[in-house]
Amino acid sequence: MAIGPSAVERWLDLSTEELRAQVSRLVSARLPGDHAVWQAIRRHPALVPRIRGVLSGLAATAAGSKDEAMQKVWISKARAALDQTAAAPVKAAPKPVVEEVPAEEPEAVIELREPEPQQRQPHKAVPTMLFQEPS
Repeated sequence: MAIGPSAVERWLDLSTEELRAQVSRLVSARLPGDHAVWQAIRRHPALVPRIRGVLSGLAATAAGSKDEAMQKVWISKARAALDQTAAAPVKAAPKPVVEEVPAEEPEAVIELREPEPQQRQPHKAVPTMLFQEPS
């Protein structure tokens, strides 16, 4: 099965193993989050949690392998793409008028000083020990 926006429609009917194979291919493709495939996936609310579960399974499978670090990066990017929301145009809200309130008396300032370095005392000389042979 191909990876494409039209193929995502059929992912709802796939078994867990088939979906895992498709998601694994999708993760390996490293598509950007605004790609049409990710947009098609995000449009299906029932598919998003299933893919999150598959991504967790892929992360667990990758643990301990020689490619673990690379797989974790790819999986985290896939999760970020899955969580991405479409940027809707935001209307600029009028800024509320804030009246200035006269400031009260400022609080007392506490100065924090670093402790003064302690004077290093000279090293005490270690007495020389002499060992005698037993007689």
